[in-house]
Amino acid sequence: MLWTIFKRELTDHITSFRFSAIFLLAVLLMITSILVSSMRYTRAIKEYPNRIDQLVNEDGKVNLGAVASMGDLTIRKFPSSLAFCSGTGEYELPNQAVMAVHGLHAFRKTSDIGEIMSGSSNIDWAFVISILLSFGAGLLTYKSISGELRDGTLSLIFSNPVSRGTVLFGKYLAALVALISAFSVAVLLSLIVLQYTGTAQLTGDDWLKIVFFAVASVVYLSIFVQIGLLCSVFTRGPLLSAVAFVFVWSFLVLVVPNLGGILASQVGDIKTPLQIHEIANVIPDQFSLTSGMSADELAAAKLQRELARERLLLEYFQSLVHQVDLGHDLTRISPTSTFLYASERIVGGGTFRLMNFVNNAVHFREGLFLAIIDADKLDPDSQHRYVPWWYGNNQFSRKVVDLGQAKEFHDAPPSSTEGLAAASWDIALLILYNMCAFAISFWRFARQDVAPTPGV
Repeated sequence: MLWTIFKRELTDHITSFRFSAIFLLAVLLMITSILVSSMRYTRAIKEYPNRIDQLVNEDGKVNLGAVASMGDLTIRKFPSSLAFCSGTGEYELPNQAVMAVHGLHAFRKTSDIGEIMSGSSNIDWAFVISILLSFGAGLLTYKSISGELRDGTLSLIFSNPVSRGTVLFGKYLAALVALISAFSVAVLLSLIVLQYTGTAQLTGDDWLKIVFFAVASVVYLSIFVQIGLLCSVFTRGPLLSAVAFVFVWSFLVLVVPNLGGILASQVGDIKTPLQIHEIANVIPDQFSLTSGMSADELAAAKLQRELARERLLLEYFQSLVHQVDLGHDLTRISPTSTFLYASERIVGGGTFRLMNFVNNAVHFREGLFLAIIDADKLDPDSQHRYVPWWYGNNQFSRKVVDLGQAKEFHDAPPSSTEGLAAASWDIALLILYNMCAFAISFWRFARQDVAPTPGV
């Protein structure tokens, strides 16, 4: 009997106009996201610096005598090839670190005319799934039970030896399979377009991220299929069921996720940029210079000042990210928010990717500094005394050397396993939402009077 119910419901869904509309819109929007993302990725890759040009000459060598006086050295976050899946933060969050060899100075967002011209559309797959397909789930299910109650066919179904759980599960399965079919075909066509354009060469790990993203998407869509059924079993007419679903969908998809920024600005105790500037001004007093200091002590104190400024910057930046993540935590009562956060972690985006870039920048700066110190030790004419913002005689080596791999910045994004581990709690929460929704639907349906209510 389950197969009969499933087959009937699935046929009704696939042959309906609402399913055709959902399918066509999903295909158009997902292909659009591929084209826009590919254009941005192509430009970003062409402009991505392979090395710090201000530091390294054309021969790939570094003048040790000048490194202490160099400032505003920039390193860039490597662009994401999967921004079409979830582009959260890819075009809004900082993607550039400004540094000297002895410390990081700032994190900024690179701006160029190309970004402004292509910034009119930020559609990605997560947007299509969270908005369009979740609403489509309601279109397919809002009258699954209430419509049959109105027409009197539900009582006819129960004249056969079939349980209410079987009926409810069959309707749920048919609607979910219909949505998965539309989603799968849209994904397949979009990936064909991506491969045809040849702009992004996906690695095996990228394909694995897409698979994980697709699984999370199915779990998310399942929730809204359940919500559609929930509205249908709690009402005795399709119109009331549709109104109830639109209200619940609007609250979960449009209202709660957009509260994240407001909540993030209200929670926590975050210092203002002015307060951070005032703290930075006190750092020289913590490492004061006196007339009785030796040259080595003076150099060490000046270096400690720069490292203290870097620590202050990192602490401030981490506190901002923590505040944003806290705002995310408060909006996870919505499955849409939970899905969006899971998506950005799976594909390596959002604050998860931002902190990955910050850590990569810190490790690069530290490794570069150690490589320069080690290169200086090989120069017998140097006094081996590194003084920030100073350029002069033989306190530090003035040789031009090749630092090898230490001069190359490698910004490796999180792997698929790291992204999945970071998203594991969000995925578990989506599964919990599924279980709760189905339990409530079944509880209500098991106690519902299936007598027809004509005219409702």
